[in-house]
Amino acid sequence: MDAADNDLRLIAVMRRYFALREELTRLKSALEGRRKAMGIPVGEFYHVRSESEHAVDVVRFVTLKKEMDFLMSLAEGWARGDVIRLDTPAD
Repeated sequence: MDAADNDLRLIAVMRRYFALREELTRLKSALEGRRKAMGIPVGEFYHVRSESEHAVDVVRFVTLKKEMDFLMSLAEGWARGDVIRLDTPAD
């Protein structure tokens, strides 16, 4: 793979990263608004194993954060000269 192709992959990675960051920011704001309105402590509200109406959003928040961490690791690898592999899962 030549450097230009790898650079294009970096651009795709960073576009996805920033899109996720925007979604994460909106989700966090909505979750915090609900938590404060309900008067629930942070630890209780964000406990994903509780049977709450917002557990799906909390799980989504965690999933977004993990994907962002993975994408940033790809970008950091690119900075070290690694080839970005877009077919690698974000587990």
